[in-house]
Amino acid sequence: MIPATIIWVCKKYFAPKRYKKFSSQNPVDPKRVVTILFLVCSLSAAFAQQSKFNIKRNGEIIGQMYFQQKNEGENTYLTLTSKVQTRFVFKINVETEDQAHFKNGRLLTSNVSRIVNGNAKEVKKTNWVNNRYQLKTGNKTNTLDQPISYNMMLLYIHEPVNISEIYSDNFQCFIPVQKNGVHQYRIKLPDGNYNDYHFENGICKLVVVNHSLYTIRMERV
Repeated sequence: MIPATIIWVCKKYFAPKRYKKFSSQNPVDPKRVVTILFLVCSLSAAFAQQSKFNIKRNGEIIGQMYFQQKNEGENTYLTLTSKVQTRFVFKINVETEDQAHFKNGRLLTSNVSRIVNGNAKEVKKTNWVNNRYQLKTGNKTNTLDQPISYNMMLLYIHEPVNISEIYSDNFQCFIPVQKNGVHQYRIKLPDGNYNDYHFENGICKLVVVNHSLYTIRMERV
């Protein structure tokens, strides 16, 4: 949307012959044009980019996941939401929302929330306070001294080249990254399950969730 607006401004003010002719009483003000382009570019800098993934089980779409990245100067805001409806032994509805805020490449805050069949699970929070991280799950609090520059959410937009471990906001610990092939990586989770991430041009195109009870594919649309 923003690039299209820039093109419209350029055509309207720098190529008026293709639109309407301006009279001598209404000349084009170059300063005005520069101001408009500056405002448009400023909006572009803070513009959020969103990606959509179809969530599939046994070839059937059971939900969608949306990833949003918003950059504002030194700050990067990430949001990951998903809704899934499927049936195992019984019907299950799961809604998730993960949020993270990075500044100058360091994680400042993150929140992980889950709603399963209408019941909210304990929110998991990671906050940078007094030069260390406070890890909260419900009323439980722990600390972590190791700086966090790469978490699970970043896997959707940055291939983990030369990265040996990443931070899991859900499990609130660091997890090894295993290179599984060309642009393919495996993340073995503390609960015994694992996820395989497939990248193309540095962007995640496919995630295969390998659970002991099921396999789910998340494909970028």
